[in-house]
Amino acid sequence: MRFAIGVIAALGIAIAAPAWGNQPKPCSYQDLMPEYEAFATATVNVPPAERATAFMTRIAARFPDYYSTEVYGDEAKLKGRALRFFAQSPSTAIFPGVQPLTPERLAALAHLVGPQFAAEQRRFMQTFADFTCDTTVEFGVSLMKFDGHPVEFGGKRHLLFGVDTIALIHTPADVPGFFDHELFHLYHSQVIGSQAPQGETPAWWTMWREGLATYVSQRMNPGLDAQQVLWYPQDLVTRMDKDLAHAAQLMLQDIEKNDSDGNRWFLANQSVHGLPFRVGYYLGYLFAKSEGDGKPLAQLARMAPEHVHADAVRFLTELAHPGGTLAPQP
Repeated sequence: MRFAIGVIAALGIAIAAPAWGNQPKPCSYQDLMPEYEAFATATVNVPPAERATAFMTRIAARFPDYYSTEVYGDEAKLKGRALRFFAQSPSTAIFPGVQPLTPERLAALAHLVGPQFAAEQRRFMQTFADFTCDTTVEFGVSLMKFDGHPVEFGGKRHLLFGVDTIALIHTPADVPGFFDHELFHLYHSQVIGSQAPQGETPAWWTMWREGLATYVSQRMNPGLDAQQVLWYPQDLVTRMDKDLAHAAQLMLQDIEKNDSDGNRWFLANQSVHGLPFRVGYYLGYLFAKSEGDGKPLAQLARMAPEHVHADAVRFLTELAHPGGTLAPQP
């Protein structure tokens, strides 16, 4: 996400050409959490400003791929984010309605997240047998910047997981679906390759990518309902079911845009005309469900973008029309 503050979660990782019939290859991963937990224990009584300074030297400097300037900006910005994180209730202003993160919740997930990801990846590869991964996965404390964030720099591909944000907005029940969501983004990029729109991503393609990954995560975890695979806001489905036609009308106005007007549909801190944050994820989920029910998941991953575009416009038009087709039930 698949989920970030001020950026679109799960940005596309392009691969030169679709892969067919490849031998499966899982992602490797590096777990930074043991080092962070040792640091957190040793500095628990240190004032926030001093703790942020210590974090810069003892954690950020040791793991430059995770705490890169490409993701966090320069040293001053990273240190400022660390200071806010170590201050009281760092999540309150960022995630309205979400209980602040406690050290106990973070520590509990820190001990589980790496092995859980490895187990989920094995299960994922049973469904997507041709999945090949050359992306390095890293688990660390994102300082409330993201839960999952693919990024490419220095000639390497990374999928960074923010264990702090995962612990804050996810539950133990939905974490497997969250991992499936992020792994599917890698698989989708693998098989669609250069067919995907190049350059700045138009809203219709982001709606499909994020909606499809959300739908796939629910198909792979049938015990989860739509809200559990959409995560945040926690009342997104309830609120949107009352205003789907209006949301579809507004999305149609932005569907071709690849600027801030198109991106805002997928952000956790921007509302489109009073609609809930991240409403584009829900519209995308409903669209993917309308396309995908009864079809193999690997087939959906290979849908040609021109087909996706035409179907997305048709789906939103029908949803927006007062007498049009009703949205599928989540």
